[in-house]
Amino acid sequence: MRVHPLRAAGRLRDRLRRFVVDAPVGQGIVRAVALIALGAGVVVLLGSVLWVGGRAVATVVALSQAQGQLEQFRYRISASQTPSSTALQEDVRARTAFAAGAASDPLWRAAEGVPGIGPNLRGVREVSQVLDGLVAAAKPMAVAAEGLSLNSLKPSKGIDIEPLKRMPGPMRTLNAALVRGSAEADRVDTRDLAGPLVDQVVQLRQGLAAAKPISAEVTKVMPVLYSALGGSGRRYYLLMFQNNAEERASGGNPAVIAMLKVYKGRLSLDQQLNSSEFPRPFAEPVRTFGAQYQKIYGDYVGTYVTNTTFTPDFPTTARLVRAMWQRTAGGPVDGVISFDPVALSYLLRATGPIQLKGGDVITADNAVSYLLSDVYAKYSNVKVQNQIFASAAASIFSAVTKGQGGIAKYLEQLPLMLDQQRLKAFSIRESEQSLLMDSPLGTMLPADNAEKTVLGVYNNDDATSKMSYYLDDTIRVDASTCSATPRYTVTTTVTNTLDEQRAEVTSDFVLAHQKRIPFGGDRQWVQLYGPVGARLVDVFIDGRKVVWGTDIQYALNTNPDATGVDDRRPSVQGRLYGRPVGTVSIKIPMQQTVTVRGVFEGGTDPSETVGVSHTPRVRDVPVTIAKERCG
Repeated sequence: MRVHPLRAAGRLRDRLRRFVVDAPVGQGIVRAVALIALGAGVVVLLGSVLWVGGRAVATVVALSQAQGQLEQFRYRISASQTPSSTALQEDVRARTAFAAGAASDPLWRAAEGVPGIGPNLRGVREVSQVLDGLVAAAKPMAVAAEGLSLNSLKPSKGIDIEPLKRMPGPMRTLNAALVRGSAEADRVDTRDLAGPLVDQVVQLRQGLAAAKPISAEVTKVMPVLYSALGGSGRRYYLLMFQNNAEERASGGNPAVIAMLKVYKGRLSLDQQLNSSEFPRPFAEPVRTFGAQYQKIYGDYVGTYVTNTTFTPDFPTTARLVRAMWQRTAGGPVDGVISFDPVALSYLLRATGPIQLKGGDVITADNAVSYLLSDVYAKYSNVKVQNQIFASAAASIFSAVTKGQGGIAKYLEQLPLMLDQQRLKAFSIRESEQSLLMDSPLGTMLPADNAEKTVLGVYNNDDATSKMSYYLDDTIRVDASTCSATPRYTVTTTVTNTLDEQRAEVTSDFVLAHQKRIPFGGDRQWVQLYGPVGARLVDVFIDGRKVVWGTDIQYALNTNPDATGVDDRRPSVQGRLYGRPVGTVSIKIPMQQTVTVRGVFEGGTDPSETVGVSHTPRVRDVPVTIAKERCG
């Protein structure tokens, strides 16, 4: 009786599966090796094929087992268990070392020259060696981190900071291995590899590329973490809550400022002051920063706590806030940390809903609208509004310090806060501040154009209103970098989304109430910063060229033709932080848009990569970067 070839092949496939797959692990490998040898069909090479085939199967099995162990470790630590980091490293290293050793066998290396299978054997060897190098380099860190878990990082129990003393050296070793491993992974030739192996190489490259910047940042801050968390004595940090409904360059009006005390890893929230509890104004500026700063910002920034965030330079803001706090409340201040309601909404993704003292509940979905809009509609008393802001900050802080939701979920939100420049920090200690300035936490504008040529677009409310909740913005940069003198045109379009029907029922506290501002409209300063070393060519407001005044303060301006003089808001230009800056005043009526366009030329060693830093608004700001094609 004849059997159909496909049916016969199916029976053979089933028998082979039972022969290899259904056998115990050890026997399965041996049988797989035998089948490889049988398939080769060359008796004289039987020994070599058995050896290489067996090593190949064993190598893949070892790497698979190592991956399984890492997944199990990640699951256990995310579940707040305390798996042994040393035991894990030793177990995984045993398997990666076996895989790397098996793939380095002389017969294996010789088989890499065989057409078809050779390139795949080479790919497996190179991947195995990369992984083994990384796992080997992780041993010192595994020893240093023994006993740590996400549970031990919960502030409610006091962060276990003792291991931080021994981690800086091991972290440098691991970081160097990541950089080296990433370069080695990039050199793996994938042109003749099988599809699944190509996928593995790509995943390895992507994983290492994502890990490198994180590892680099951790390596930088590790030496100062122990002291920053109160290991060498008590630390006192101001927490600044910026209100985006009254926007400022770095976010918003500092509605609430609170003292955070840290000692030996324990965190506690102490005295809180809202903006109305500071002198308004201070008799004289609490800090001064030179003639150019005075020309661009005037006295208002140094005499009102609500205006300290007018500048995108967070160290300047932090020094002003620190001085004002010490003059008002007294006591030591070691640093300043800033965040806004949008950042709080991200934390609420981790903590879940939070009930405030008055009974209202805020969630990740309603926090922004509640804190920046609903509060003003529901409560007309300014003191009550400030109490709600303070309650929200304190309640979320309490939930975080109690570990509500899990530390892993908090960490997931950090990249978004940093990318949107909603989280900033400052330290009075130079060793710590230099690290912060080399990270996204330190300030909004980089000190040079080395990595990216960054332009700045910032908005400062100038109507003592909460109208910023209704303002949207778009930004576009057109970069012409083909000539010896690059040219950058930055355009920002501000839209007032408030309509007449909504305006009629909006609280007077929210609406602008100064003269010369139409009902439902708003007024703000727009600041355009050019690249480091560039020059400001021109600025236009809705197509009309700006005429510059001599000082932002109307009484000190000597040019009667300056744009904005009629509104007692003269436009002014100057240089700050090594950059050209132009500041103009605009008014945005209901349902209208105003476009400000600035042109900059030149720059000190500009990078081909162009970027924009902008005010963190209530809603996302669409940014378009258009670069001229050269050649």
